[in-house]
Amino acid sequence: MLWLQKFLQKLSLKQERYVLHYDSQSAIHLCKNPTFHSRSKHIDIKFHWIRDVLESKLVKLDKVHTDENGADMMTKPLAREKLHVF
Repeated sequence: MLWLQKFLQKLSLKQERYVLHYDSQSAIHLCKNPTFHSRSKHIDIKFHWIRDVLESKLVKLDKVHTDENGADMMTKPLAREKLHVF
């Protein structure tokens, strides 16, 4: 996705920022916080590229609330009422 965006920029075609939807607030904070601490020491350095992408404003991270997350119906036990929403 980022490769395609850079390719289109080279062709002088302006692209909007991509929006990545996360259902984990802690994952969003970890991506946006560049400081190293004991909770993030297990993450390999090659996966820190998302911080560079966020700084360059190529993508934007948004939180998806549980009520709006369609993936939850396949990963969590939901009440019948919530299943009918999707």
